[in-house]
Amino acid sequence: MISRRSLLKTLPLVGMAAGINTKLSWAAAISSDNFSSRLKFIPPSGSCDCHVHVFDPERFPFVEARVYTPDRAPISDLERHLKELHMDRVVLIQPSPYGTDNRCMLNAIQVLGQKRARGVAVVNDDITSEELQKLHEQGIRGLRLNMEARAGAKLSAEESGAFLKKMADKISPLGWHLQIYTNLHEIADLSTTITQLPVPIVIDHLGKLKAEEGIQQQGFNELLSLLDSGNVYVKLSAFYRVTKDTSWQNVKPFINALVSRKYDRLIWASDWPHTMPAPGKKRTKEGVEYFYPVDDISILNAFGSWLPSEKVRREIFVDNPTRLYWTK
Repeated sequence: MISRRSLLKTLPLVGMAAGINTKLSWAAAISSDNFSSRLKFIPPSGSCDCHVHVFDPERFPFVEARVYTPDRAPISDLERHLKELHMDRVVLIQPSPYGTDNRCMLNAIQVLGQKRARGVAVVNDDITSEELQKLHEQGIRGLRLNMEARAGAKLSAEESGAFLKKMADKISPLGWHLQIYTNLHEIADLSTTITQLPVPIVIDHLGKLKAEEGIQQQGFNELLSLLDSGNVYVKLSAFYRVTKDTSWQNVKPFINALVSRKYDRLIWASDWPHTMPAPGKKRTKEGVEYFYPVDDISILNAFGSWLPSEKVRREIFVDNPTRLYWTK
């Protein structure tokens, strides 16, 4: 039986032969060989993709209380992705369909080895220090917190800040960081708390900025100011979540502003394998949600043109990830 990947690789060729301007199926997913781009920018040796997921539901079932059911993205596909992008290291992030069951991610770290792979977990609020220590021994170096979801639960900024402090205090002895998924508005509301926490903070996916609104949009200046604290990192990732322009040019001003402000507090990530529902489709755990077709190579090529300095490239792709994930 022909695989989905093999079939999808033929679609652009079939369309070209028929004179049709084809678009990738939403089932196109996890290999950049589904795209026409070829890698022109070779990242520095030791480069790290700081945000990927692995989905292996046959071996590690998803939790019942999930919002969506993603397609498969096993370790073998992750390794292919890393090879295509010339990434020597990787950070696995616990995805929501697994809830606080980190076994799939921990297995991937074990298979890849901790010299090559580290992880960021999702845990229960009442996790013990002994349980955290066990995760540390298995390669975990941070906790991921969905602060946007908490804001949606109508928590005040004070309540959200208290939760951040609680979790920061739990992980501080281990030298971990907190990875925050939220938007620029929420980041601005929590900025004072963030700068006072005893652990580093990583802001996911460019703070979910809206590229079409430009760099003057509310909250972006606060994000830049947070970089000055020296305790905050911004993840340059998930362009497809912040713009519909697949030339990525309207993201460039934000990258330039962040790099100019403090490039030693920036890290790069692909957000592979791109979990997002098709336009107009509501998320549901029934059926399978295929991955968003994103040309990761075109994004990496853009960074190659935007970051001409070898020093800056090495900081973002190598040195900053080492400081966050491999020094403890």
